Amino acid sequence: MPQTLRAISGVLLSLVCLTGVAGCDGPNEKAGREADRAEAEAAGHNVTGEGPNERLGEAQDRVEKADARASDAAADALEKQGDQLRTQADLSADRLDEQARSLREATTKTVR
Repeated sequence: MPQTLRAISGVLLSLVCLTGVAGCDGPNEKAGREADRAEAEAAGHNVTGEGPNERLGEAQDRVEKADARASDAAADALEKQGDQLRTQADLSADRLDEQARSLREATTKTVR
């Protein structure tokens, strides 16, 4: 039962976090909104809905977020590749140790 409760609370926490992130405006979107407001005020209009600068800023935020995800994925792939290379090196080192041990044993037997 406690494990099920943990799983449910984990899912709920994830949903809350995703909702919070989805509702946040990025810095470019906020700057675009401010630019739209300034342009509307200068023209003597009221700001209603999203303006073109806000939509452009939102698109820029999405691009930056996608770039960050791509960079993270590339970094993760490099880390995984490094782990695999370390594992291969460890296996090679173990094989060399075993060969050295066998050679020493063979040398010791022939000397006696």
